[in-house]
Amino acid sequence: MKFNCLREVLLENLSIVLKAVSPKAAVAQLEGVYLHASSGMLTLIGNNTEIAIKARMEADIMEEGVGVLNAKTFFDMVRLMPEGLVTVEIMENLNTVIKSGSTKYEIVAMEAEPFPVVEDMNCEFSVKIKENKLKELIKKTLFSIGTQDTKITFTGALFEVKDNELTVVTLDGYRMAVRKEEIDPTGENRSFIIPGKSLNELLKILTDSQEETVIEFGHKKALVKIENYEFYTRLIDGEFFNYQQIIPKNAEIKVKVVTRDLVDALERASLLITADNKAPIRMTMTANQMKLNTVSRIGQAQDEISIEKDGADLEIGFNHKFVLDALKASETEEIMMDFSNHLSPCILRGTDRNDFIYMVLPVRLKD
Repeated sequence: MKFNCLREVLLENLSIVLKAVSPKAAVAQLEGVYLHASSGMLTLIGNNTEIAIKARMEADIMEEGVGVLNAKTFFDMVRLMPEGLVTVEIMENLNTVIKSGSTKYEIVAMEAEPFPVVEDMNCEFSVKIKENKLKELIKKTLFSIGTQDTKITFTGALFEVKDNELTVVTLDGYRMAVRKEEIDPTGENRSFIIPGKSLNELLKILTDSQEETVIEFGHKKALVKIENYEFYTRLIDGEFFNYQQIIPKNAEIKVKVVTRDLVDALERASLLITADNKAPIRMTMTANQMKLNTVSRIGQAQDEISIEKDGADLEIGFNHKFVLDALKASETEEIMMDFSNHLSPCILRGTDRNDFIYMVLPVRLKD
């Protein structure tokens, strides 16, 4: 195999594929990048068996073939090479020459046969959505994915398609994020669970482009097609929690607040909370005022902001980080906070939009 290509194009594609390469693996090929040169195109594949990324780029193919190079070594070589054309030649004996200008490397490639090449997936169901919209759905829900393997479905995000809506739901037992986006009608109602680790890597690839992205779902895998990239991930097998049943239908106490005011007050009041003393934020709400108070081993902090409240006065405690994550993900000027009592979840909604719901469980306060 032998080909020429522009260094900057090769480097860009390698940086994407590298996200699916194992830094340490029992099989050496899993630490490598698979290269396939054919018909004027160079295909690069990284595969760690959890996710796989395939990238295609134009190249001057002088000799068709396949090969596997250690991904980190290859990436670092290309990264440090001068601008211009890069020539890569993998010979039959696996001796490999990589050169650009006066820079030349000679290394040994790996046998390509053991590499888990990505096979064409049997698509059962697909969804079309703009790339920037998919990015927002993931970005605004990823923070509440669970990290404990004791409940495997909590470690993923539910992708639920109903009529003309795609809903992404995450929950970790302490909070929940629900985000919706309109899509073209699919004619079917389906749901799948994508691992949070996969979505975290996918988020690094997605851009703010308004080009259409296709998500294909198979029996145990999903494929996201993004321009010249293909992102493969396994799916989590199991039933996702019935999130609808834990959303309170009626709120006895409703509080409207300027989002920025509450974010700033929470950040000020939580300044004295330390990693070894995770004191809750105490919120006391009266007719037009919210007081925030926290006490830690360092000291005490107090703050207050203006609110609009409908219902009884309330005193309730929260993990400040959970509330801040939800507020920052909402991206609304004003937020509506719904409460039932001091032991029930807080539901955060937009005052002028209905495409998201965030829920945070309270912390029991000590007198």
